[in-house]
Amino acid sequence: MRFFVTGATGFIGRHLCHRLTSDGHEVVALVRSAAKAARLPKTVEAFQGDLGCFADRSTVLPPCDIVVHLAGVVAADKLEEYDAVNFKAVEDLLECLARQSWKPRRLLFASSLAAAGPSPANRPWTEADLPTPIEPYGDAKARAESIVARAPFPTTSFRPPSVFGPEDPATLTLFRSARAGFGFRVAGAPQRLSFVDVRDLAQAISLMADDRRSGSFVYFASHPRSIDVPELWRELGNAVGRRVRVVPVPRAGLYLTMRIATFGQGLFGYKNQLDAKQYQQMVAPAFVCSSDAIRRELGWNPRYDLSEALKHAADGYRAAGMLEA
Repeated sequence: MRFFVTGATGFIGRHLCHRLTSDGHEVVALVRSAAKAARLPKTVEAFQGDLGCFADRSTVLPPCDIVVHLAGVVAADKLEEYDAVNFKAVEDLLECLARQSWKPRRLLFASSLAAAGPSPANRPWTEADLPTPIEPYGDAKARAESIVARAPFPTTSFRPPSVFGPEDPATLTLFRSARAGFGFRVAGAPQRLSFVDVRDLAQAISLMADDRRSGSFVYFASHPRSIDVPELWRELGNAVGRRVRVVPVPRAGLYLTMRIATFGQGLFGYKNQLDAKQYQQMVAPAFVCSSDAIRRELGWNPRYDLSEALKHAADGYRAAGMLEA
């Protein structure tokens, strides 16, 4: 099959492109520069441009069987970026595809567990639950899911939880903190979380691409076992070879830190690692989902538990010089 992939040079995108090409598929990647495309497999065909090209009515996309839209922003500098990148660009992509002389066999849209919102304390989310996002990132993803479902061709939106794997900039801070022997959590009952290894997620995307059914689907894509934050820090410590001391931080203290960091970002222009979005996600009681549907309907079988996922990620960070050996 022939795939058109946005976000191909990102963390998940690189792993997916390697998976698809190793399986014998052709891949066309939307890339902003030749330098960014250099880390992709050599057989990947680069399509020069960014998400703005979908709003250009003159854009002609290469015919492909499957479109995988991975591009998005997880940590935005401004609140309006969440809507512009995670919703409006999806709307533009759908309109762009409608203008083409060809139609994809299926569009795969990378949503997020954040689109569903925090889960109840006593059970995981399933696809039957209505989305209740609590912050702009999840809200934009949930709204994008709704327009993807109305596309005039088959679609699948998938909602990964926390994804672990080599060279992900989003989780590097956790590994560096564990390597320093220090971690923190919000005081009170430990937050419960779902997770997935990036290799398992790439397999899930491949299975969704093989789906020949008509209609639109939504799937959570997580390891079947959930964890809590103390277990995450223990396994991070094991992955980096350090014992991690986890300090409970009162919610009020975390909120104050968030406000100071947000003010400092506006004043000095640095990248804020604790904005309102991160704060709201961190103080929620749980982000847990069930992957029963995708495992039952598409035969997905996640292979990598938390310890294997974190060790693989840590090894990748070290190999790239991003984490002290």
